[in-house]
Amino acid sequence: MRGTALMVAVSITGLLLGCARSGAGAPAGGAAAPAPAAAPRGQAASPGAAAESSPAPAELRKVRLAYGFISTTDIPMWIADDQGLWQKYGLEIDSTLLQSSAQIAPAMAAGEVDVALTAGAGVVDIDLAGGEQVLIASLQNEMRFFVHAQPDIRRIEDLRGKSLGITRRGSGINLAADIVLDKAGLEPGSDVALQELGTVQNEYGALTSGQVAAVILSAPTNILAARQGYPQIADLKDYHVPYSQGALAVTRSTLATRYDLVRDFTKAFLEGLGMAKRDPALAKRVLAENTQTSDQDLVDASYALWMGEVDWTLDPSVAAVQTVLDQRADDHPTAKTAKAQDFVDRRILDELQRDGFLSQTLGTPAPAAAAR
Repeated sequence: MRGTALMVAVSITGLLLGCARSGAGAPAGGAAAPAPAAAPRGQAASPGAAAESSPAPAELRKVRLAYGFISTTDIPMWIADDQGLWQKYGLEIDSTLLQSSAQIAPAMAAGEVDVALTAGAGVVDIDLAGGEQVLIASLQNEMRFFVHAQPDIRRIEDLRGKSLGITRRGSGINLAADIVLDKAGLEPGSDVALQELGTVQNEYGALTSGQVAAVILSAPTNILAARQGYPQIADLKDYHVPYSQGALAVTRSTLATRYDLVRDFTKAFLEGLGMAKRDPALAKRVLAENTQTSDQDLVDASYALWMGEVDWTLDPSVAAVQTVLDQRADDHPTAKTAKAQDFVDRRILDELQRDGFLSQTLGTPAPAAAAR
């Protein structure tokens, strides 16, 4: 089916991105930036050429970036690649695709990642275990996942005795599963088996192959599932759950010792976000290229859905952190006494607000104190 073929392509794209998208700045389509023209064969360069050329640029600072999804949330990152924004801020990005925030947080704790494009659950979990990670910005502060099921299943209650596909234990999708099942009076594990599948793309494959009764998906995969006849039986937006998705996270030590680097990374990323807002054609092009799809209707619908979900305050919400703490309280006693505000750090956002960067780049006001 068309949808299955697309998701296979997306899965392959993710593998390639995780292995080959090191050294940022190459256009999203994969073509390298043109090299300076060389002197014709056999002709020496002009004696004054070196003196007349511009001074050599400063060496780019390397940043190891991990991200946990292939979705519209990546659009600012892809635009930064495509438009040379990383280099503009003196950065060279080595990016790696991991499967969820539950994988990213341990990698960052081990010193293998400098900055993460992730979700709040992984940061909270690693800190409850003694980590030192913080959320510094968030594109979305309300949970938005979609539960799609086999055609004969119409309600969450119908999943009793069946299996529900998730990405990984400890992920945002795992948290979403716990929430929707609890609201329906079902116990994860005993009433509904949770099956770890690794990625959203794997979830989609498990649904279409009949391996599981239902899965929890993110955009744009939910659109594909609906097209193929797998009904949506829940939209997490209807539950109004505060939750950080598309969040930028670092360790406190990185923020303390490399503050300028983290700030410049954030500026490049947010400039990509601003371009996505002002130039839908650019945003849709990088989305199509990086998910290897020519389905314009899918691209248009995905972009529109994402634009409607972005929280333009970018505030790393304390309420979103509290959601995870409340859910983890039974298994992690420290979650009951932890203070949600200790998991966020707004210094960079506050600086970008003061110097006018946020309003200039995004055309929106920065987070108001009352909203924090």
